[in-house]
Amino acid sequence: MSNIVASHEAEAPVSADAQRLAPLFAPLRIREVELRNRFVFQPHFTALGHIDGQPSDDLAAYYEERARGGAALIVTESQAIHMTGKMSRRFIHAWDPAVIPNLRKIADGVHAHGGRIFSQLTHAGHTSLEHPPHILWAPTQMPEPSSHFSTKAIDEDDIRTVIDGFAASARNAAEAGFDGVEVKIAHDGLLRSFASPHFNRRTDGYGGAFENRMRLSYEVLEAIKRATSDTFPVGVRLCLDEFTPFGYDLEYGLQMARGLEATGMVDYFNSDAGSFSSYWMEIPPAAVAASDFRRLCAELKRNSKLPVVAFGRINATQQGIDMLRAGEADLLGFARQLITDPETPNKIKRGRGDLVRMCISCNDACLHQVNQEKGIRCIQNPGAGRERTVNERFITPADTKRRVVVVGGGPAGLKVAEVAAKRGHTVTVLERQRVLGGQVMLAANQPEHAIIGEVTSYLESVIADQGVEVRVGVSATPQLLRELSPDVIVMATGSEPNLPNQAEDNGRQARALGRQILPEIPGLELPFVVSSDQVLSGDVKLSGKVVVIDDNGHWEAAGTAEFLADNGCQVEVVASHAAVGEDLESGTRTLFHRRAAIKRIRLRTSTIVAEIAPGRVQIAQVFSSGDAVGVGQYLLLPGDEEWIEGVDWVVAVIGRRSREDLYLELKASADFTGVQIERVGDCLAPRLIQSTIGEAFALGQTL
Repeated sequence: MSNIVASHEAEAPVSADAQRLAPLFAPLRIREVELRNRFVFQPHFTALGHIDGQPSDDLAAYYEERARGGAALIVTESQAIHMTGKMSRRFIHAWDPAVIPNLRKIADGVHAHGGRIFSQLTHAGHTSLEHPPHILWAPTQMPEPSSHFSTKAIDEDDIRTVIDGFAASARNAAEAGFDGVEVKIAHDGLLRSFASPHFNRRTDGYGGAFENRMRLSYEVLEAIKRATSDTFPVGVRLCLDEFTPFGYDLEYGLQMARGLEATGMVDYFNSDAGSFSSYWMEIPPAAVAASDFRRLCAELKRNSKLPVVAFGRINATQQGIDMLRAGEADLLGFARQLITDPETPNKIKRGRGDLVRMCISCNDACLHQVNQEKGIRCIQNPGAGRERTVNERFITPADTKRRVVVVGGGPAGLKVAEVAAKRGHTVTVLERQRVLGGQVMLAANQPEHAIIGEVTSYLESVIADQGVEVRVGVSATPQLLRELSPDVIVMATGSEPNLPNQAEDNGRQARALGRQILPEIPGLELPFVVSSDQVLSGDVKLSGKVVVIDDNGHWEAAGTAEFLADNGCQVEVVASHAAVGEDLESGTRTLFHRRAAIKRIRLRTSTIVAEIAPGRVQIAQVFSSGDAVGVGQYLLLPGDEEWIEGVDWVVAVIGRRSREDLYLELKASADFTGVQIERVGDCLAPRLIQSTIGEAFALGQTL
C-alpha cells in the first residue's frame, strides 16, 4: 500500500505560471507527517558539529535557515550510531542521549518555520575522512578501493552493537522532536557494504545469498520500529548504482529496493548513487549530466509504490516539474542548491525565480571544504555555514545614503553593488567590456563549464532589481569619475595575465613602484606565446601543437587545455606541481583527467618550463639527482633539460596581475582627496571566486 496521501487540493492557481509551478507546492504526507511542498533539503556532511559529538548552534542555524527559506523536509547530515561509525571527528553522536537537548534545538528551529525534519542515521563502515582513521568496520576485510586503509571483518557481537546503535539513535531522535529518521544504505557506510556483492564475501548468515546480504539492513529496520512506533516514519537513502567496474548496477539496486519495500518497514526511498570509488557520482560536478540521475530516479519510482525523493543536480522549475508531472518522483532533493540559495522555494513561490541564485556544481567550497573537515561554505553564498554571523538577512540600511561608483562588472564588483544598493546607496557600475561578468564570461567558454555563468547572471538580475545603474562599454577615467561626483569609489577592475606581451598592460605603474614583477622565463615575449584570456575570448585562434603551461592548478589552465583539444589542437600540458588541476576538488579533477585521456591531452607533471624559443619549449623535471652531497641535497634543483619540438603555440597560465594602475592614479590625485577609495576582488589580489565574493559582501556592508 502506498504511503503517499495527497492533501485536499487548494484553490485553482490564478495565473499560467502558478499552474506550471503547482506540482512543486502540492502538499504530501509520509505517514502522519505532512510536507508543505516537494522541496527536500538532502543530507550532506557540514563539518559544523563539535569534536565532542554535540550538534553546534551553527548547525542548528544552518538547518533553520533552509526551513525559513521554504524547504518542506530537512534530512540532517549522517549521524553516527556508534563511536566506531564516525566518518569524521565532527559527526554527531546520535546514539548518546546527551545530544538530545541540542537535537531538540535543531528540531524546534525547523518547526518554527513550518518545516519537518528527519535524522539520517549511519555507521560509516569502511569509509572515513580521517588520516589515519580509527578501526574501520566491514563485512569482509578489504580496503575500500579508494583508500589505502584496510578494515576489520566484524563479528556477530559487533553486528548486535550496530543494530542496537541504530535503535538507540532513532529513539533519541524521536525524543528530541524529530519527525522521522532515514537509514543510510547509500554511497558510503556499513549497511551498503553488507548489501554489496563486491564488499560482502561472508559465508555466514550475513553473506552469500541476497537475503543474507540484506539481513543486517532488515534487522536494523526492525530494531528502529521497536524503539520508536509504528507511526514514526522511517525512510531509506538507497544507492541504486555503485558506478564502479567492480560494483553493483541499477538492476541490483532495484532488487535491494524491492527487498526493503517488501519488509513493510520503509515509508519512502531517497534515491542515491555512487561510492567513495566513484565520488563524482555521489555529489556530481557540472560535468556529470543531470539526465543520468533522472533515469535512476524514474526507474526506482517505476519499481516502487513508496514515495521517492529524486536527486542529482535538479533544476526545480524545469526538470523538477517535469519529473513530478511524469510520475518519476514524488519529492525533489536538493543539497547544494539550497546551500547556495536557502530561499529558493520561497522565491519560486513568489514568482521571483529570476532572483534564485543557482548552484553551479563546482564543489569548490562545499564538498572540497568538508572533505578537509572544515565548516561548509559556498563560493556564491558567503553566509553558508555561518548563518548566525554572516547573512543576507542581516543587511541593514546605511545611516547616511551615499553615491557609490563601482569600477568593474565582474563578480566582486557586482556583489559590492548588490549589497551597497540594498543598504540604500545610489550605485553606478562602470564596465569597460560590452557585457558584465569579467573572467567568468571567459571561464564559461571552457568545456563542461558553461554553468559558471550563473554566478554573474544572478548578480546582474539582483542589481537590476535593486535599481543599480550599469554602464557597459565605458572605460573609467579620472575625468569621468570626477564628473560622477562619487562619495565612494570601489575599484573592482580585476586582473589580467601576467605576461609581457599583452595588448593591455594595467600594471606598468605598479611594476615601476616594485609592487609587481613579471615572470622570468626567457621567451615569454615571443609572438607565439599567448594567454588563456586571448584563447577563450576568441582574440586568437590556435591550431597545431600547443603547449599549455599550468602554474595555476585550477580551471584556468586545465579548462583551456580542454577547450583547445575540443577545437582540434594537439595539446600538451606542463605543470610544475604533482597534478594538472591540482587544486580542483578531487572528483572534479578525476573527471578532468579522464576526459584528458579521452581527448589525447598529454599531461606532464612535476615539470618546469625553463625557456621558450621559436617553435620549441625547454622543460626540466622538478626533482633531480644533482648535487646530492651535503646541504645541496636539501635544495630542489631541476633535472636535465629537454626540448619539446614542433610547437606552434604556447599558452602560458603562470599567474595574473592586479589591474591596479588606475587605483594608484586616483590615490595619488588631489582631486579625490575627500573620496573614499576601496579595492576588492582580483584588483586587490588575484584569487578564486569564493574569496572575492565573500570579501565583496563584507566590504559592501561597511559602505
